[in-house]
Amino acid sequence: MPRRDAENLISKLRQMSEEGISSFFSDVMGNDKLRQGFGRAGERFMENKHAFDRNVETVLDFVNIPSKKDVRDLKARLDHLSSQLLNLNIKLDRMLAEGGDKKRSPRSKKQKD
Repeated sequence: MPRRDAENLISKLRQMSEEGISSFFSDVMGNDKLRQGFGRAGERFMENKHAFDRNVETVLDFVNIPSKKDVRDLKARLDHLSSQLLNLNIKLDRMLAEGGDKKRSPRSKKQKD
């Protein structure tokens, strides 16, 4: 597609309202070269974003600042540990309720002495 046609489409976009924008994108999607160009631009954008994210993560790691991913991983581990602790508390309460009168725990003997 010649440059003049692309410039005409852009100037047309500037003059339109919401309805016009819808029509503009229909025209763009109907043009194979523009559609391919937008597709390539989108792919390049995503590649650049991934590279940028990796670079930021490397810099943060270099200066010992946790990244968003590190914080998310740590939160997941803390949630897991918290649920395990809750399960242990429930089991301990159950064990104490079943044999609380029959047996005294070693901890309670030490506390009395």
